[in-house]
Amino acid sequence: MATNRKLGKTTDIRLAMLKTQLTDLILHEKIETTEARAKEVKAMADSIIALAVKEKDNFEMDYDKLEQAITEKTKVIIPVDIGGVMCDYDRIQKIVEKKANIFKPSSELQEKLGRIAIMADSSHAIGAMRNGKMAGEYADFTCFSFHAVKNLTTAEGGAVTWKKNDKFDNEAIYKRYQLLSLHGQTKDALHKNQLGAWEYDIVEPAYKCNMTDIMASIGLAQLKRYDSLLARRREIISKYNHGFKDINVQVLDHYNTERQSSGHLYLVRLIGKNEEQRNELINRLAEQGITTNVHYKPLPMMTAYKNLGYDIKDYPNAYKMYENEITLPLHTLLTDGEVEYIIEKVKKEIKWS
Repeated sequence: MATNRKLGKTTDIRLAMLKTQLTDLILHEKIETTEARAKEVKAMADSIIALAVKEKDNFEMDYDKLEQAITEKTKVIIPVDIGGVMCDYDRIQKIVEKKANIFKPSSELQEKLGRIAIMADSSHAIGAMRNGKMAGEYADFTCFSFHAVKNLTTAEGGAVTWKKNDKFDNEAIYKRYQLLSLHGQTKDALHKNQLGAWEYDIVEPAYKCNMTDIMASIGLAQLKRYDSLLARRREIISKYNHGFKDINVQVLDHYNTERQSSGHLYLVRLIGKNEEQRNELINRLAEQGITTNVHYKPLPMMTAYKNLGYDIKDYPNAYKMYENEITLPLHTLLTDGEVEYIIEKVKKEIKWS
């Protein structure tokens, strides 16, 4: 059995002793021990605190509460990859599998899947990666946005992808999406204009959200240069991170050993500030030519959702993340000089606020 040279104890005994001291530290806020043991206890305490912060003070969903919220009526989970950072889909998948025994399908597709579906809101995350998988590879269905302010744009619109599944008829899923996006018409314009193929049917009063050829051509041009756009966004984020490392803010962690973001939004939390102070900072920066934003005001604070009975008091962490959040400019037309100007002004204003 391995022996620790400094403490002179076997590994199992030493860890048990350190855990006991860590418990005493948490309960009594102080302990008496040697300097060597204090360093080890501190390292263990730091890791626990870091985990607690990760679980509570970040923009991801609370996965424990997700699991608790699932009932036999739950049909789909829609995780949001905010700012281009993918959610922990491995963890969500485990939760879904754990709850498969209470799942009650209400459609043929749900019955074939045999569990709650995972539909990713990857509006911000095209090109993002987590644990070696790209956005679009994890969830059963993944929704991307090509809105005018997104990394990859077609001016408006988006795309849906789904994982190949032997349980599904992929062609049937494609046709279903086609009907939903084309007013329920059984033929698109191209096929209706083929020789003798004018006739079509409308099988349901669906939606009209098919992409035009002009919009698609813009998207194809964007795809050709998208890698360079992602690289420039990463450069800007790196400059911001370096510039703000010594001030009291929390920024969205875009890049680490586990994940690689698409770098869509640069979210900053002003630690110790409230909503009024945040709004004042937004106004002061605007006076200096810096346009900022807030992502996002929680839905329970919106009139429509208040009228439905939602109350922000029931979502304290959502409000906590919102009340001091500010989003800085992040797009590929920013010059290095402009990025440095933003860093300088933000640091100055935060210092004096």
